Amino acid sequence: MNIKISGVRRTFAVMSIGLAFGLMTLSNAAKAAEEIVLGLSIPLSGIYSTISKTTEIGVDIAVEEINAAGGINGKKIRVVKFDTASDPKQAVTAVRKFAHDDNALGVIGPFSSSEARVAFPAGERLGIVQIPNASSAPKLADKFSYAYRLTESEFLQFTRLIKTLKKRNAVKRSVAILYGTDDVVSKAVGLFIMKPILTKEKVNITGPIGFATKAFDLSPQVSQLKGKTIDYVGLAGITPVAIRVLKEMRRQGIKAPIIGAQIWADPEIVEKMGKDGDDAVFTTSYYYDLNDRTRAFSKKFVAGAKKKGIIKPWPHHVDASAYDIVYVFKKAMELAKVTGDPVKVKEERTAIRDALLKTSFDLISGNVCFDKNGDAQLPGYILTMKNKKWILLDTHAPLPCKR
Repeated sequence: MNIKISGVRRTFAVMSIGLAFGLMTLSNAAKAAEEIVLGLSIPLSGIYSTISKTTEIGVDIAVEEINAAGGINGKKIRVVKFDTASDPKQAVTAVRKFAHDDNALGVIGPFSSSEARVAFPAGERLGIVQIPNASSAPKLADKFSYAYRLTESEFLQFTRLIKTLKKRNAVKRSVAILYGTDDVVSKAVGLFIMKPILTKEKVNITGPIGFATKAFDLSPQVSQLKGKTIDYVGLAGITPVAIRVLKEMRRQGIKAPIIGAQIWADPEIVEKMGKDGDDAVFTTSYYYDLNDRTRAFSKKFVAGAKKKGIIKPWPHHVDASAYDIVYVFKKAMELAKVTGDPVKVKEERTAIRDALLKTSFDLISGNVCFDKNGDAQLPGYILTMKNKKWILLDTHAPLPCKR
């Protein structure tokens, strides 16, 4: 009798577990159908983390705003985050996880061009849209129908900067070029962006002068500028490198202001360059003090960063792009009439892809569209630095999208 009762109990227990698991599965499926899932591929560690660490703040602000207003097609957004550690291989792992495990309808990211270079092919095979907020190397998205980028090329932005300086009659003698020989990005900007643009615009060039970004002593290279008749120094290097070179220039008494594209247009230069950075001229695709919308976002961003222990005077343009990407997905999903139903995820991912080319987007970066190569056409804001503020010198409208 005891054995028989024990067997019944075991059978009942197995049935109970199976029923519970089935109910849990149904519950998860029902929950999934009631939300819109996006992936966020972000390097929270590694070489890009100094710039990307606040990307998720921009994303979180947008998600909070959209959900408070009713979500997308009545569904709330849920963001799944993956730290790539600045490793391109992990960016591939991230998009696979989002597509297979999370039923994500789209991906914010990957962050950098090196990550996008390998993650875009993976996303194409999976049939899921990825939109980076910082990748700006040329011709990365054009080979893939599911690859889009809400960034502007360094080449176009620096061209706009030089045209503004010429219009203001600010380049009469020459522009020197300093670039890092051991850094891929710095070398590319110095030799393949600054040099050909200055040549095309018929601006005299001093240099280019190369330096090792990891070198302790930069004085030999910087000293080559002494006695030269230069209007500006085109400084090709990420923020920490640009600050070091500028400090050495000022130590040696070289007073020429620096110019650059988006590569070092980071709010951190305000404190770290200080007075040494006054009269610097640079470009971004976002200006925090442009209008009421940009000022409202900046206020929310600064407060959100402070909660995480990060002090920034205003958002980086990559933070603004991250915020905007969420709204890009929102409008595309509304046009595509997505439901978030896991059964329809494949067809809805494709519908989002197709919607991105059919409309323009009213963003804090401006009125933006994507061209047939998957790249956004963004405005260019030419800024100068004075007394720890960024001041608007000129605005370049986005180019028309070719579709």
